[in-house]
Amino acid sequence: MSPETPKAIESVGAAPAQIPKVFAHFEGYKPPFNPVPIIEKMLKSVPPKYLVGLSEVVLTNSSGLSREMRRSVTKSRGRKARIVEARGLYRQAWQGKPAWIQIFVDNTLKHWEKRWWLKLAFVRDILLGEVLFHEVGHHIHYTTRPEFREKEDVADSWMRKLKRQYLRHKYAWLIPLVPLLRPLGNWLAGSGKTKTATVK
Repeated sequence: MSPETPKAIESVGAAPAQIPKVFAHFEGYKPPFNPVPIIEKMLKSVPPKYLVGLSEVVLTNSSGLSREMRRSVTKSRGRKARIVEARGLYRQAWQGKPAWIQIFVDNTLKHWEKRWWLKLAFVRDILLGEVLFHEVGHHIHYTTRPEFREKEDVADSWMRKLKRQYLRHKYAWLIPLVPLLRPLGNWLAGSGKTKTATVK
């Protein structure tokens, strides 16, 4: 569904923005590593002004969705998309409830859980960052930096900026090797294009 774009959030004075809380709730699924601290570090790398109004990030698994939710669909790039196949969802503020993000860890790590390089922090950061920063991009688009173009393209643009900022800070020592690592990064990023949806 394509909800209406809310007005940009006004200044809240000198009060600092709160970092969204991160919760993990898995049913019948155990991720190969603890994704919570990774997501928390990524959120801290985002300029606080872009997180205003974002209450939490919930890490879960699509296989644990209710039967109704597994059959639900929404729209992405003008086409119907099954929520059960998504890697992430941006839940727009609605009826007094603040915006939040839902990340399906099982879908995010699909095809990667049995591969040895998932043990590398750099690879984990790329896979989770692709989804988290994309969804944060939706939040920025809807609340502080609206643009009149395809919302998924806008979210992708913000994802690239935020991910690059995070990786450059955390892996500064790898910067000289970027030309050599770029093919690997592009391959990881393209291995599973982010299926995302914005819902109320």
